[in-house]
Amino acid sequence: MKQRWCALLILFLTNLCYAETSVKAVRLTQAITLDGKLSEPFWKDENAVMEFIQRDPVEGAKPSEKTVVDVAFDDEAIYIGARMYDSQPNAIDARLVRRDVDTPADTFVFYVDPYHDKRTGYYFGINAAGTLYDGTLMNDSWDDNSWDGIWEGKAHIDDKGWSVEMRIPYSQLRFQEKSQYIWGVNFKRDIARKNETDYLVLRGKKESAFVSRFAELQGIANVKPARRIEIIPYATSKAEFSHADPADPLHDGSAFDPGMGADMKFGLGTNLNLDATVNPDFGQVEVDPAVVNLSDVETFFQE
Repeated sequence: MKQRWCALLILFLTNLCYAETSVKAVRLTQAITLDGKLSEPFWKDENAVMEFIQRDPVEGAKPSEKTVVDVAFDDEAIYIGARMYDSQPNAIDARLVRRDVDTPADTFVFYVDPYHDKRTGYYFGINAAGTLYDGTLMNDSWDDNSWDGIWEGKAHIDDKGWSVEMRIPYSQLRFQEKSQYIWGVNFKRDIARKNETDYLVLRGKKESAFVSRFAELQGIANVKPARRIEIIPYATSKAEFSHADPADPLHDGSAFDPGMGADMKFGLGTNLNLDATVNPDFGQVEVDPAVVNLSDVETFFQE
């Protein structure tokens, strides 16, 4: 019984610490040159967060390198400015790869829960070479990297370490319109050569909840969700070549069949989308081959 009460007390104090963590966003008063250099004076704001916690290799320890993050916003987008100090800038692992490719490198990730439902959200990451990756969060601890948002991010390496600037339009986020907002937020930094991972809000190695532990992002006000309209046109073509029939003057042995269409997505509300396709190309749809089964055993299709 005593051990049970101790466990409940520890859980209560842990949740209380998560609830007290907050991040302040400030409204921009000037335009940003998105180059990753953090040269604008408002990035040196007193509301910057820097109290990160190490998850790997020593859970709960103080990070080996300092990280400072600022959050700003305007009527069109939310901005992240992060300075990753490094005592050995020449050892920063910056690998330029294709977008969304998971490779060991020094990285910075911004997590956000715009609904503040503590279950869903988005993440936007960038490594020291400027490679972007992103995805969605669901069920408090799951993630899906198949989503590709339209946003900007730049990284810059200097003698202090490396820095990042991100611009994420509201059109890429879903949230309900209010006069003032409180979102969930978290940040992560990876230091590749040390196999180190630091979080603003830590999720322990033996714990599963993630989004529900996010800090509160406060200060965003008087912004409106953008109307989501996405149109992706495409063109297809098919050519066929065969032996010409001398007796057929209308067929010279070649045929060309062009085609075109579009995929469309319209946002009808904060949580409702309309998807439409014009002239779909069913030739690209994978189907299982036809099988005639005369036995008493079910047909099994290998996936």
